[in-house]
Amino acid sequence: MRSTLGFLFVLGSVAAACGGAADTPLLGDGGGGGGDGSTVDSVAPDGGTNCDVAKCGNIPSGFHVVSLVDGSTACPSGLDASDVVTAPVASDGACTCACNVTTPPDCTNGSVTRSLDQTTTPTCTYQGTTFQANGGACSSVGNTLYLSYTHYAVTAPPPSGGACQYDATVDPQKITSTKARVCAPPASCPGAACTGGAACVSQTGDVACPADFPKKTLVGTSATADCAACGASCTVAGECTGTFSFYTDPGCTQNGVDFTADGTCASNPASTATGYTYYQFKGSVKTATCSGTAPTSTATATLDGATTVCCKN
Repeated sequence: MRSTLGFLFVLGSVAAACGGAADTPLLGDGGGGGGDGSTVDSVAPDGGTNCDVAKCGNIPSGFHVVSLVDGSTACPSGLDASDVVTAPVASDGACTCACNVTTPPDCTNGSVTRSLDQTTTPTCTYQGTTFQANGGACSSVGNTLYLSYTHYAVTAPPPSGGACQYDATVDPQKITSTKARVCAPPASCPGAACTGGAACVSQTGDVACPADFPKKTLVGTSATADCAACGASCTVAGECTGTFSFYTDPGCTQNGVDFTADGTCASNPASTATGYTYYQFKGSVKTATCSGTAPTSTATATLDGATTVCCKN
């Protein structure tokens, strides 16, 4: 495609027909002839009357002379072709609602629980001291703690907060349209678009057609749909994990011993002779999901890169 057509197709949303000019279905010849599988006769610019745009009629300001044919018809020789679509249709289910996490839950606060045992095999059946996560801060144990038990299990706090919402998504498989083709003459020979058929004019966007070109067809680069808001709420759920550590200094940097906060009963990694006076919990989200009854979303078929094409008949 030559760059002379670039101005015709700019991404944009499509509104309803405006200015009283009714949208009409794309016809086979639309200002250039052609039926299914046919080829429009060649229009070789001769630099004379063939190129005179005056023969096309009164071209309003802001419009450009083009020819509009169906998608199976080739543009005349010498005219630039741009494949487009028209008459978009959205079938049932074109828009669906899915619940998505918008704010993950918090795993840096709440109670970190511990269980332990003094057996030869891991059981962790005894409840140990509970600590507060404190947003990841280095916190005082309160008294010197000696980790003398054989096995420990540390469990992260439950998640808190978080949010989710339903978002609408377009299913492109449920959007249909009609193929069409816009033929544009070279700037040096604008009248070439009017040879062999009624002239059309075009303008970017969904605009009203001028009185001399009353037959309106809205075309675009592709068909899609605007989805109505889902308008429902859903619930976020999650699971926390993290690392719970003991230290011997108030900066939580010395003689650290780490426990994975996943509830697993495992051997004590600490030195039983060391007294720990500070702790720190670094929490993170392990999972975050949303649940709820999905609402429906209404789809309104529309066109990307909308351009209005107005023809004489």
